[in-house]
Amino acid sequence: MQKEREPATRTPHVLVGVLLSIALTIAPGGATASPLDDLASAIAARLSLMDDVARYKWNHSLPIVDEQREAKLVDSATAQAVTLGVPADYARRVVVAQIEASRTRQTELTTLWQAQHQAAFDGVPDLATAQRPAIDAATTNLLRQLCAAMCELDSAAAHAVFADPPAGLEGAKSAWSTATTALWPAPDCHL
Repeated sequence: MQKEREPATRTPHVLVGVLLSIALTIAPGGATASPLDDLASAIAARLSLMDDVARYKWNHSLPIVDEQREAKLVDSATAQAVTLGVPADYARRVVVAQIEASRTRQTELTTLWQAQHQAAFDGVPDLATAQRPAIDAATTNLLRQLCAAMCELDSAAAHAVFADPPAGLEGAKSAWSTATTALWPAPDCHL
């Protein structure tokens, strides 16, 4: 039995994740959040975009993995991170983890949809013209926040900030863990 289509009003807009990342960098009272909080928000924003990616791929029967695109993304994002001051090996490890987390999230969703005999979703933004630019922007923000926070990742509070997925990603605990575990060990900033 096929499920009814999910109404378009329930489909998150592709830019919500990017806007969430920006909004979460402001703490209550207008104070700027800590670099660790900003990094957690950036990781969450990028990961939240994967729900619409999964919906698009579901609708168009596309595979979750696109090794050629992913390899290009790893290379370009690593190069971008290096220009920001992030060591290359560390940047590559974190970027690869974000891609693995994206795959995990998409796999979790498509597995659920298969079990539910989910019909195609309405109102899903185009992958090439809307979603990929949003993912690229979220990746750039993540790399900036990584650069700003990497010397604080060895602090006592750091692991607690990344322990659990934030609101909206409660069902993505495995993907969150994949995305954040790669932050350690952090580069030695005391050299």
